[in-house]
Amino acid sequence: MQNSIVIKRLKAFVIDYLIILIYIGMLFGGTILIIKFFDLKLDNVNPVNGEIIGFATLTLPVILYFTLSENGKYLGTIGKRKIGLQIVNKSLTKASIKQLLLRNCLKFLPWELAHFFIYRLFYFNSLSKTIPDWVLTGLIVSQGLALIYLLCIIFTKNNQSIYELLSRTIVVKTTV
Repeated sequence: MQNSIVIKRLKAFVIDYLIILIYIGMLFGGTILIIKFFDLKLDNVNPVNGEIIGFATLTLPVILYFTLSENGKYLGTIGKRKIGLQIVNKSLTKASIKQLLLRNCLKFLPWELAHFFIYRLFYFNSLSKTIPDWVLTGLIVSQGLALIYLLCIIFTKNNQSIYELLSRTIVVKTTV
């Protein structure tokens, strides 16, 4: 294990996650304003509608932020640039947009799966129904997948997660 690259990745993740949290705060504030302005009642929102809205306004923009940043001049997000990391392909050259899109779709799969099951959790709860076991199992599986991603980064030879192995990308220290 190359401790320095793992620590650098963790630091870059913290920076990028702070950016995501700011975006989430803006989304939340905008949502509250829209609910108040239009006097909307969200007691029994259909989980499919919630999922579509959540994906379109949160997950997709985050995936695009990572993909377009990693495809840009610096080959990385703001966090990676600040910490001195970049995403390249296995040949250590610029990864293709397809590789980066695959990487980030897989990277955020556990996050989106958790959203999928959280929407169902709230839905069943709003109907005062017992939450089905498959919803709770799905939440556990999504968190388990995220944990597997992290363990792969720590214990694989090149500190690659599953999403990097499948997309044939690697995180490296900036050479410039």
